Amino acid sequence: MSTPATTEYQPVAQQPTQRSTGQLLKALTPEIQRALPTGMSADRIARLVMTEIRKNPQLADCTQQSFAGALLTASALGLEPGVNGECYLIPFKDRKKGVVECQLVVGYQGISKLFWQSPQADYMDAQWVGANDNFRYVKGLNPILEHTPAQGDRGEPVAYYAVVKVKGAQPMWDVFTPAEIAKLRRGKVGTSGDIQDPQRWMERKTALKQVLKLAPKSTRLDLATRFDEAAGTDLYTTQAMEVPAIEDGNTIEGEVE
Repeated sequence: MSTPATTEYQPVAQQPTQRSTGQLLKALTPEIQRALPTGMSADRIARLVMTEIRKNPQLADCTQQSFAGALLTASALGLEPGVNGECYLIPFKDRKKGVVECQLVVGYQGISKLFWQSPQADYMDAQWVGANDNFRYVKGLNPILEHTPAQGDRGEPVAYYAVVKVKGAQPMWDVFTPAEIAKLRRGKVGTSGDIQDPQRWMERKTALKQVLKLAPKSTRLDLATRFDEAAGTDLYTTQAMEVPAIEDGNTIEGEVE
């Protein structure tokens, strides 16, 4: 397999004072266009981002580097902020540095979008299991995974699971306790910012990301699982040069950590 080409991002010039978000978006537009997959528009991304800023004005307070890192990475992944839950730009206060950072959160729908872009994709699901659900699983050479959600009150979550199947292969799946999911999310429960999540999509996404490690997947999908919930400054300084302009056919094999 050939090595994917990389898109080189030019650093945003430092200014004596913080530029307005509109000015920053205008400066970033050529880089956004270079990062985006073929057929996507940087102008549309800029309009979507301005809509997100109107909905959450604190985004305008984010550092330029973190905002640029999160936005350019989302663009390279081909995900549109705030559209159908694909990804979110989330401001958070870094109390140690005394600044507002922009965090990139890849939504469940973003993971799903990237998975189904692959011609190898066959099936994908992630669910939570309530205490009142009928749930049974067996691992080994003859695996069993059965789940019937309870009608009405399902109770509190007692497990999460995810299933991924690519064409020509057996389904790959795993089951996780709420404690295991919380540990994978570094103790976080629920969502980032003010994203509503009554169906526990963020926990389900975490289970799905773990199972996807075992599956063949596109390079964009692999990057999305690694960059999810990363601080924009980290993406800008350590990851942005790695974000590729990828041909859709390129895949990497699953890995076990």
